[in-house]
Amino acid sequence: MTVRAVILDFGGTLADGDIDWDEYHEAIQGLLRGRGFSVELNRLKKAIAGALERLQRIRARGDELTLEEVYEHALAKLGAPTDGETLGMIHDLFRVHFKTTLYPCVEEVLRALSERYKVALLSNTMSDTPRIILQRTGLADYFDLIVCSSDLGIRKPNPKIFRHVLEKLGVRPEEAVHVGDSIEADMEGASRAGIKAIWIRGQEASSWTGPAIRSICELPDLLSKLDP
Repeated sequence: MTVRAVILDFGGTLADGDIDWDEYHEAIQGLLRGRGFSVELNRLKKAIAGALERLQRIRARGDELTLEEVYEHALAKLGAPTDGETLGMIHDLFRVHFKTTLYPCVEEVLRALSERYKVALLSNTMSDTPRIILQRTGLADYFDLIVCSSDLGIRKPNPKIFRHVLEKLGVRPEEAVHVGDSIEADMEGASRAGIKAIWIRGQEASSWTGPAIRSICELPDLLSKLDP
């Protein structure tokens, strides 16, 4: 096969990320207090939990919301300010509290890929945090395209989001590979879009029989075998 483009997942593929939700919600409480709206922390958490449950229902049908849309729903339930400035500040707090650790050899791999292929990022997230992290670390320069599901309102495994990436890159499905750690979102989604999928296998048992690697560090060697 002739590979012209490599599409990469972010979380679990290039990096690990996590957030202390309690600290984040306490920061939101402080932000709202500073803007003239006081609310008990438990009441705030309950409203946010309800908004996140709504998000999961929306995601179950292959759609996505932005972080601003999620928290606008929560704040509206409380009668709190839902203006764009407040929601933007809540998103800024998320970026601050979300801690990310890039895997070893990520820059080395991205550099090698960018010299031979078009490279895209495709991440399921209500935030633009992956894009911000790549820009902050200078790794965004290795990408021809960065797409977060919140950009389009759809998410993997919906094949529409894969087709969007293919169109922007100017390649056919058979000319691309997608690399990720989720069987459902990445492997099944890419396959449904006609793209060859490469699984970064974790600890979970799986019936996946396609190409697999233990980490992103092994990707260039595998691609050289698939696309000599």
